[in-house]
Amino acid sequence: MRKSEISSLFVPQRQSTSAIIIFIYNFLVRMLKGFWPVLLVLFLRSGQKQNSYEYWLNSFIIVGGAASLILSIVSYFRYYYHLEGDRLIIQKGVLNQTRIKLPFERIQNIHLEQKVLHRLLNVVSIRIDSAGSQGSEITIEALEREQAESIRSYVLAQKKDATPSQSTGERKEQTGFQSPSSEVLRLDLGDLIRVGVSQNHLRTAGIIVGTVFGFVFTLADSLGDGIWKTGYEEMQELNPGFGLYAILATGLIIIAFVITVLRTIARYYDLRFLEDREGFQLTAGLFNRRETALKKNKIQIIRWADNPIRRALKIFVLTIRQANAGGQQRSNIVTIPGCRMEQVEDVIYSSFPAISDADYQSHRIDKAYLWWYFRYFGILPLLIFGTLTVVLSEPRFLLPALGFPLVSFWYLRAYYRTYRLLVDLEYVKTESGVIGRMHSVTPIHKVQSVDVQQSFYQRNKDLADLILYTAGGQETIPFLPVEKAEALRDYILYRVESQDDDWM
Repeated sequence: MRKSEISSLFVPQRQSTSAIIIFIYNFLVRMLKGFWPVLLVLFLRSGQKQNSYEYWLNSFIIVGGAASLILSIVSYFRYYYHLEGDRLIIQKGVLNQTRIKLPFERIQNIHLEQKVLHRLLNVVSIRIDSAGSQGSEITIEALEREQAESIRSYVLAQKKDATPSQSTGERKEQTGFQSPSSEVLRLDLGDLIRVGVSQNHLRTAGIIVGTVFGFVFTLADSLGDGIWKTGYEEMQELNPGFGLYAILATGLIIIAFVITVLRTIARYYDLRFLEDREGFQLTAGLFNRRETALKKNKIQIIRWADNPIRRALKIFVLTIRQANAGGQQRSNIVTIPGCRMEQVEDVIYSSFPAISDADYQSHRIDKAYLWWYFRYFGILPLLIFGTLTVVLSEPRFLLPALGFPLVSFWYLRAYYRTYRLLVDLEYVKTESGVIGRMHSVTPIHKVQSVDVQQSFYQRNKDLADLILYTAGGQETIPFLPVEKAEALRDYILYRVESQDDDWM
């Protein structure tokens, strides 16, 4: 990094002038999200005479929107940033000026993002995650890429120099931000289509149905009950039968499938997962391009999962949970789809080197897990639908009355039989799932606290849930014998206290 570039970071300066356009765009998006029902009604009722209530409401929206737009533009001219010693300084505020001083040592991670408008304007957004009791996140909305990379490089280099566990030679060697040197995974268009095919299309279908019904309900509330009457009369004229419902359901699944594949391509386009000595870097996105950095010493939990389609394609979804910034949940979870097993193993062995020598002891959950949840997913539906069958004399309720107990018993029994808790001197691993399988690995020295919890039912059965808390989330092992849960708790706490390894 040139000295001129470094010196420019210590001078208070505004963001790129493109930030004004981005501020206006963000304002318009917020307006559409917050007032789209009102705006839709105004559009549909254009040309009709307004009553006094509608007149004042529309006037309020126009005046309030204009004031917010002006404040958004003024906020650009009142926003300054610069570096000062070992701190990042942010000055912002329209009426009341706020000065934020963020020490480098509290900075957890720095992300660069490019949404569609950023890419058109050739700028990037820089998001800084910081540690704190409540967590905090600072976003500088629009910077030239060179300026953003200079800030990231300088801050990360200073943090490396401040690390007390490194020798002087190591600090000199690592000064400056090192670009990832090896490629772990890259997804091309064919890979993305395979990933999209393996996604949960039923969830997308549910979102579509919920969105459509939400839109219809909002429109009906705004325009009156006449729309319901008209819609009902039109449906009656169609005389819907089983064939029509089957066609609609098939069409919904096809639309959901196409949307899921397209969304996968847009989100993970040109995904590159790179590794260097200190961590990983993920870059992906067609319209919104994001760059996420993961430090190996901050990785807390690694999970990988499949489903029947992924097993046929021999791919997994890899999820990495790193130490979050005091409660920030958005940036501590990184998901990499389309990984082969050897790539999953590369990430695990690189992040947790000692796991190659792990010698696990296997533990099972108690069979009471099956009977406890069968009450809710088997017996309760049987009582509800069985009662409806008898009271209403409707044979159609007989199918769910019998189906729920059979399916839930099969599923819960399979889950009980496949769940495994594996404990090593250094790691805790879980394996679970029926249709899709989930694997999770947590280093014991990353555990911050352990809790043994019992419900009323579990106390009567001498059972308990074992909960491991880390800076990246928690791992819950259900329905263990209470003696075993307490013994594992004491063992894990002993291993944490007797080890010198830091949790991050």
